Amino acid sequence: MNIDLPAGVRTFSRAESFEINHILGTINDTFRRWAYEEIKLPYFEYLSVHSKGLDEEITGKSFKLVDRSSGEILSLRADFTAQIARYFSSLKIKNLPKRYYYTGVIFRYVPPKADNLWERLQTGIELIGSDRLEADAEVIAVACQSLERLGLNNYQIDINNTRLFTVLKNILGLDEEEYRHFMHRVKNREIFSLKKFVQERGIEGSLSELIINIPKYQGGIGLIRELKERYGGIDRLGTVFDELAEIHRILTEYGLADRISFDLGEPKEFSYYTGIMFEIFIKGFSKPVGQGGRYDNLIARYNGNVPATGFAFDVLNLWDCMKEMGILGVKNYKDFFIIDLTEDKKNAYRLAKILREKGYSVGRDIIDRKPEESIKFAFGNRYRKVILIGLDSGGKDIYIYSTENEFEKMNIDSFIEKIMAS
Repeated sequence: MNIDLPAGVRTFSRAESFEINHILGTINDTFRRWAYEEIKLPYFEYLSVHSKGLDEEITGKSFKLVDRSSGEILSLRADFTAQIARYFSSLKIKNLPKRYYYTGVIFRYVPPKADNLWERLQTGIELIGSDRLEADAEVIAVACQSLERLGLNNYQIDINNTRLFTVLKNILGLDEEEYRHFMHRVKNREIFSLKKFVQERGIEGSLSELIINIPKYQGGIGLIRELKERYGGIDRLGTVFDELAEIHRILTEYGLADRISFDLGEPKEFSYYTGIMFEIFIKGFSKPVGQGGRYDNLIARYNGNVPATGFAFDVLNLWDCMKEMGILGVKNYKDFFIIDLTEDKKNAYRLAKILREKGYSVGRDIIDRKPEESIKFAFGNRYRKVILIGLDSGGKDIYIYSTENEFEKMNIDSFIEKIMAS
């Protein structure tokens, strides 16, 4: 009998699940401190609806199945932001701004090799209803505080502005196919191909210089000021650089200026981004741990025209990063393991109930074996204390083990009084 899993999925152990939940708990608590409210979304959407918010490439990676009641094609959730845009569009009353946060899995096909998974665990926020750069700065600041509360203080936020490419598309008069090829060259930092591109189109002067060197433009606020001075007079490019300078100014007020870098040669995979976009890196770790940006036109694909911005963490990348750096620092400890050698087990039931009501985690031994074997099992499974009942014929005393060989003998009623008083 084959009991293997498909190549694109995996199981997480108890210890791994505890570590991941610790990460999620810390991040989600940060979201709540910034007044974001949780929203739970379905795993399935109609493909025809879900794909309105997605690029063809992402839609092509989605997992599809048939609705057995209607015969329509469904899609497993491939993107949270598109899903939230669809949900928000369905609301009759749209009091703004809306601050949502979410946690869950998105499903996209990738070749099943190495550590590629079809399930990607994400948690993120969406701020809907504001077109101000202050909103973009807020979601970046939330991301930064989340990382700091996890103990990840060596992070960097790489910021770009997709308006740069929109302006260039209009200046150059590119159709959609030409624009895709152009963006492919930029994303892959193909400077030679960009030189060929400007030569073939007869582009000269400062515009030619800008296009060829986009992949090289990485740096701090000094770079943005220099680019504004050099290219700000070309059509609306001055506004592009002004927005980047302003987001830097606001983040400086948050105390985050030293965390910000600009990378104009790194456009992201979603076409719905319309302004500031960013990617989150941890120094010394090869993969990004999050990304986000502004998507002012996405909701209009469903209903209405409402500006929005947001971001998502790749939770498993965060988990891998924290493991590599040895800063997880959490263990899945449980409090008490109760072994009752008596026939009726009444004291075990009573004691377990009292301890749980006081907030302790309690497990009971419900397998017939020698007491020493049960004690070894308990400490091997991360219980802090073991309580042994019924070792003495009177049944009034209990043995409280702190290790396999160290214990304290105590009257059960005295122990209960102590617990109740704590």
